[in-house]
Amino acid sequence: MIEVTINTEGEKLSLRLKGHAGYAEMGKDIVCASAAILAYTLAQFVYEAGAKGVMKMTQVRLDAGDTEISCQPQYYDYEETKKMYQFAKMGYSILAQNYPQYVRLRS
Repeated sequence: MIEVTINTEGEKLSLRLKGHAGYAEMGKDIVCASAAILAYTLAQFVYEAGAKGVMKMTQVRLDAGDTEISCQPQYYDYEETKKMYQFAKMGYSILAQNYPQYVRLRS
């Protein structure tokens, strides 16, 4: 099971993924692939925002079964960054609703 924890409140925004879906064999697991693409999209946004200098802090770790993406945006970029985390949260919510035995969302 993939445990998803997303914090979209406060100065530091974060996403944490732990575990594996186990829906299908490795390389054919559509649930895992869906969870991964959401994480990679958010990570790319955080990388690009960090490169522009609009983050006070970024931490991105994309390890299989253990992913963390957190950041602390500058005040003027906070709302845009928060929307990206909320977008990811919506995607994980859809996954959890459709595959409840493979994905659990915690906020």
